[in-house]
Amino acid sequence: MIPDALDTANSGSAEVLSAEVLDESVLDALGQLQGKWRPDFVDRVITIFLETALDLLTDLKNGSANGQTAALHHASHALKACSATIGAASLSALCGELETTARAGSVPDAAARVDVIVCEYRRVEAILISRLARQPKPVEASTRSPTEQF
Repeated sequence: MIPDALDTANSGSAEVLSAEVLDESVLDALGQLQGKWRPDFVDRVITIFLETALDLLTDLKNGSANGQTAALHHASHALKACSATIGAASLSALCGELETTARAGSVPDAAARVDVIVCEYRRVEAILISRLARQPKPVEASTRSPTEQF
């Protein structure tokens, strides 16, 4: 993670930046899928996204470095879908552009495109980490008083 991105996500202008990078209403909607607010589910979705995205970014970097258009196509397609699922529309769009170019068979500016995707991912990552940090953690049953358990 890039500390400057996290600092930006925590600054006073973070709300404007955050809204441009990540539509958090998408995550909020995911948290309501089972009819009641489930922050633990949203936290899991965020964590899975972060882990999966790192693997896909590695695939993009390797595909770019080795001229593997098929790898670029596959990884950009998968990251496009994952990004859209969590509300990162800009990242999803960048991946969609790379996917379309790779599908055509040649990506002469692959390294530059991947660099832009990585930078946008870092912005998304910073906001997601900030969101995870501000989520209240559930109290374990063993630490609750008997009256709080019911």
